[in-house]
Amino acid sequence: MHAKLVLTNQKAGQPPFFIHVPLNYLIHSPKLFVPSGACPWIFNAFSEVMDTNAIIDIIHVVQGQLWVDQMNETHRTGRLCQWVSTFHPDKLPCQLDGTFHHGAFNAGVKMVFRDRTAWMVRFPRVGMVSDEYADEKVAMEVTALDLIRHRTAIPVPRVRAWGPAASNPLGLGPFIMMDFIEGVSLSDLLRDPNAECPSRVMREDISDNDVEFIYRQLANFWLQLFKLDFDHIGSLPSPQAEARNPTLPRPLTFKAHSILQNGGVNTFGDRTQGFATTTEYFQYVVGQDLEQLVHQPNSIVGEYDAKNKYLAFQVLKTLIPDLINAKYDRCKFKLICDDLGLTNLIVRGREDLTVIGVVDLEWSYIGPAQLFGSAPWWLLQDRPVNSTWDCEGDEPPKIATRYFKYLDLFIRVLEEEEEEAGMSEHKETELSNLVKWSQASGAMWLHMLLSSGFNDHRSFPFTQLRRHVGTTEWARREKDFDHAKELDAFAEGKVNELLKYDEALEKIEENKTLVDSGNMTKQEFCAKALSEPGCILNTPLVTHDETRNG
Repeated sequence: MHAKLVLTNQKAGQPPFFIHVPLNYLIHSPKLFVPSGACPWIFNAFSEVMDTNAIIDIIHVVQGQLWVDQMNETHRTGRLCQWVSTFHPDKLPCQLDGTFHHGAFNAGVKMVFRDRTAWMVRFPRVGMVSDEYADEKVAMEVTALDLIRHRTAIPVPRVRAWGPAASNPLGLGPFIMMDFIEGVSLSDLLRDPNAECPSRVMREDISDNDVEFIYRQLANFWLQLFKLDFDHIGSLPSPQAEARNPTLPRPLTFKAHSILQNGGVNTFGDRTQGFATTTEYFQYVVGQDLEQLVHQPNSIVGEYDAKNKYLAFQVLKTLIPDLINAKYDRCKFKLICDDLGLTNLIVRGREDLTVIGVVDLEWSYIGPAQLFGSAPWWLLQDRPVNSTWDCEGDEPPKIATRYFKYLDLFIRVLEEEEEEAGMSEHKETELSNLVKWSQASGAMWLHMLLSSGFNDHRSFPFTQLRRHVGTTEWARREKDFDHAKELDAFAEGKVNELLKYDEALEKIEENKTLVDSGNMTKQEFCAKALSEPGCILNTPLVTHDETRNG
């Protein structure tokens, strides 16, 4: 997550900068602008999942570029270093070491003080994180880091300072300042260095011994986190909260945020309404997929696709009661980080894969134990909803063989770590049993869909869940929703939306071309785009609770 991006034509002495490439940016039209030098793989990697709203994405790209310009200017003028120094206990001067570090959602800089201590100063990336929820995202991560630091032995960085956007005089948004962890991003080591367009999938020449060594450390971290119990599902209380409300707000999840930021659909609903059970929460999250399908203008590619997706999401809702672990339905909720996996790990080096840091714990909240204790999606580093995992018909992709091999390895390692920790006598609380239950029951596939937005009925988890349920039973459940008149009307409406969307997309692409040619400023582009009638970024986003009841 702390991989450096430096442009090859950057000259010595220039302020730091990075390419603003949205990793989940999808091509809907062949005319859509692709940044110069950007790997086409990035834009095609998710071609078989539901498209993001490219109109919104293009606006976010330009907004992000403006923010990068602002960041560079604050560094050039010396204001960035001066500001950071005000948070040091002794107000020591500091200087930037290297260039930007960035992940999908954050950008940061390593600041070294005169006493040689180093901090990571990190900001949510404008364009990648919703302005409306950026403050909350930072606050939740600070809470998670504090909780983990004080109640486990997991090596998370110590937070030195943090604040919301309103407290940042530089106008760069909310921020976290934490100890810089000197090491190597495990994600960089696991990717294929020789690939023309590197993917996130773990390269195949990693030895099983190395994989086991990595998994064993993560299993140990998992077991420590699993010991933490909570009474209610919901958002972590903010560090600034003065009172404890027994009803926690609905969580800021990776899924809901991505649907909002990249699809333009707010699926949070009334966040003051909490959840008493895992069943209630799962019904709510599955409802987010249906809301996205209904309200995102380019959520389908045609009438047939619209009908199939609608039926698939409706069937998915009916399966939830069958995929609930009754023991954990009403109690023992856990700390969940939707994006926690191999990419969050900092190791000592290529020759020593000892984890010395766990970073980027955003999208953390209190959630169901069975969602925590599920067969991990991250075993090969990449999310199984991505196109690398696409099935050929109903047959699993080739990568599935690797996944199941490593799942067996992880379960064995987890059981060994449980025994080492003296937990084997309490079989009812063993995390490994919950993981194995998720595999045997088929709930693991539901969990993968619950953890991601932009789901498609042809994805690997969806296909595997359909195989687990059985073709006959799936078809029987589909029949309950297969009403020709309603389906035809829904599909026709979605196709009409898509046609209007394509027209709007063509206009914004033309303006983006003017920006790239220097005939329109970024500021003019954003002002024009946001003034267009019906622009979702120019109006308050509304929720669509009625979809859940449909």
